[in-house]
Amino acid sequence: MTEPKTSSIRIEPLNPAHLAQWVQDAPIDQLSRFQGFLIGEWLSRVEQRFPDLLPSRSPRCLMALAGDRPVASVVARPFNRRGSCWILHLPELLGPLDDYSHRTIQQSLLQQALQSWTAQICSWVIRCPATDADAIALLRELGFQPLRPYQCWCPPGAGVDPNGTDQLPGGLRWAALNRRTAQLLWPIEQGGSHSHLRQITDRHWLDLLDRNGPGCGVLMAGDAVLAGCIRLPDAGEAGFLELMRDVAWDPRLDQALPQVLNGIVQRGRPRGLLTAFDDAPLGRILEAEGWTRGDEQLLLGRSMWRRQSPQRNLQLTRSLDQVLGRLRPQGTPLPTPSLGDRH
Repeated sequence: MTEPKTSSIRIEPLNPAHLAQWVQDAPIDQLSRFQGFLIGEWLSRVEQRFPDLLPSRSPRCLMALAGDRPVASVVARPFNRRGSCWILHLPELLGPLDDYSHRTIQQSLLQQALQSWTAQICSWVIRCPATDADAIALLRELGFQPLRPYQCWCPPGAGVDPNGTDQLPGGLRWAALNRRTAQLLWPIEQGGSHSHLRQITDRHWLDLLDRNGPGCGVLMAGDAVLAGCIRLPDAGEAGFLELMRDVAWDPRLDQALPQVLNGIVQRGRPRGLLTAFDDAPLGRILEAEGWTRGDEQLLLGRSMWRRQSPQRNLQLTRSLDQVLGRLRPQGTPLPTPSLGDRH
């Protein structure tokens, strides 16, 4: 049985030569997307050189080449402004693989990404369909662990009422995502995440501002936030939005959410909407408004924090040993003088 060829596959950061080799075969929309990744690759290097001055926002891209022909790519984006956590896309095929192994190319791209961009990156996350057993098995081999499931919803195709977007019940209003509303939404966003997930993502409320976009905002009752909609950091311009609400169900959501969903569809034009996987009340409203249940999405993470902790503990142990070593006797102890009579 012949083994798939992998020796002639090269993994390189995206550069203009790759686009020049690819320009005749690539679709225009795909080519323009990778031109944006190329600009992001340059900007990301500047951001990583001056991490205290520039927040991390730009993507990075690696290309798998068969000869001079791009066959696959992987893209990573910062998951927070600190640049301590990044989110990976699943590798994307760009052309025929001939007799190369698809899984081996995916593994090579992901491994190279994890090894190449680790100077300031302490953790990684990646999102994939829960039904993709091969991808999950590969990610588990690379050290990723499941963190949180999401439910994906597909928007209604037609019949959205253009006159109902602002007709919210009395006392409720839809507000833009800004510094004030982001701070109010932050406890709701964190409330759906366990401590291990919060440690891996290492985010701050300011990171929510980078997830603003068309269709995003918060549902407010006075100075309180009942629900919010934000853009996924790995979704692109016309990708997926995430709808979240407080842990306790507010009865006012029954009347307000249909109008909120209507406005999200009109302003955001999303390809899909993600919610907490076990949010049954929200799911019933989505189904009543014509949204269809899609795939379950799984967020996986890989942390470097644990690898650093033993090193710090070892240094602490050495420091204690040095201090205590000075208090230890270095020679044979002298006999204790006797307090009895000397005769």
